[in-house]
Amino acid sequence: MSSGPGGHHDPSPGHDHGVGTAGGYGPLKVLPDGDLDLANQSLADALRKSFSILKLLMFVLVVVYFLSGFSTVQPNEVGVKLRYGRIVGASKDDMSQDPVLPPGWHWSWPYPFERFETVAVNERELPVEFMFQLSDDEKTGGIKGYKYGTLSPERDDYLITGDVNILHASLTIKYKVADAVAYLTNIKPAPDPTADVRSYPYRLYPEYTLLTSLVRDAVIETAAQRGALDIRGTKQNEFLEAVALRLLGKFREFEQAGLPLGLTLDPATGVLAPKTSTVEAILPPRQTQEVFDQVLSAQSQMAVAIKKAEAEAQSKLFQTAGPQYAALADQVNAEFELMLKLSSAGAAESGALKSELASLQSKTEQLLHASSGQVQEIIRNAEVRRDQIVKEAEGEFNQFMALLPEYLRNPDIFMSRMYDETFAAAMNNEKILKTFVPRTGDRFWLQIARPPLQKPEEKKKPGQETAKPFEVPKLIQ
Repeated sequence: MSSGPGGHHDPSPGHDHGVGTAGGYGPLKVLPDGDLDLANQSLADALRKSFSILKLLMFVLVVVYFLSGFSTVQPNEVGVKLRYGRIVGASKDDMSQDPVLPPGWHWSWPYPFERFETVAVNERELPVEFMFQLSDDEKTGGIKGYKYGTLSPERDDYLITGDVNILHASLTIKYKVADAVAYLTNIKPAPDPTADVRSYPYRLYPEYTLLTSLVRDAVIETAAQRGALDIRGTKQNEFLEAVALRLLGKFREFEQAGLPLGLTLDPATGVLAPKTSTVEAILPPRQTQEVFDQVLSAQSQMAVAIKKAEAEAQSKLFQTAGPQYAALADQVNAEFELMLKLSSAGAAESGALKSELASLQSKTEQLLHASSGQVQEIIRNAEVRRDQIVKEAEGEFNQFMALLPEYLRNPDIFMSRMYDETFAAAMNNEKILKTFVPRTGDRFWLQIARPPLQKPEEKKKPGQETAKPFEVPKLIQ
């Protein structure tokens, strides 16, 4: 090997390397110093640009990572932050913020530091059935006819009522989440630590299993205290409300035990018995359907008769005392009860009771005069009759006072004259039956015929009787 001046390798074409070629591909070329510096500079520039791009990508990834902590809560939801599996703000040691977040945008530290959970707070439905086994045709076309046989506990589900009857029911429970923290803590379970986010434990929620068990217990306990006709008949709404109240009581039992479920429902509309177009919501066994239908028909007729009677009673009362009949009836009843109490009271209490009775009577008089209808007509007739009696009494008194001096002057002559005038008036009155008795004879029999009896068909019904106007009796002149 030789080298040129300055110890450099001779690059002349005539120089021969022999077998010392680079893998036999030809002679090795040695770049000059200027070319080597240029290559190093290009490599350094490429590395510098790559590092800048890498830094930009890392910055973008960091920004994306932090932006991934933003979560949105829909209008029918609430949000909860979980930091290392614990709800932020739920414990007594951490009161930095409200654990329940309202709808909107919220930020939390991305996984694995924090996790954001949303809970739907809108109304949910849970069907609970105590039905016998239905065929596919009965589910679509309805139950037709009666079926005679036995129920099987393995196949059919049913309720036992308080009067030892059997009913079937198909109910719907409407509830919602009232406390998201309690719901996430005690109902929605934490996943298995060894499972990933796609495993079955993450999707396992015992909400429906727990609530179904509680609802069935509430329905069974409530039905055991009521009759079958009340549950299926006119008191069905009371039964459904009682089931809702008992279910709320079971929720409170969990809360008192330190395990609040965070669920609630409206007692009036929380438990429904929706009747479909094919199957009733509450019905008896098909073996006794016919008898139940007869009883319900009789109850319906009784209800119609009661409503008709109540309507007629209100009409009669309205005709009797007008629209204020209820207040007048209550006042009269209060006065009557006070009179009964006064009749058995002692001397010490009688004074106060008499004063109270006078006050009640004054109020009764005011209501009587303010009423309308037949009461007002009776009062007017009574007032007219009172005025007539007063006037007649005044006239008789004045006549008595005018005749008194004449009587005092000569009583015998006065009585004789009055007898003659009275006898003459009686004899001239055509309505008076006059019979002349002979002066001779020991005994005289006078036969007076009885008035003809009224025929049964001629008797008027109570509703056909009409009130006659009051007739003032005429004095005998």
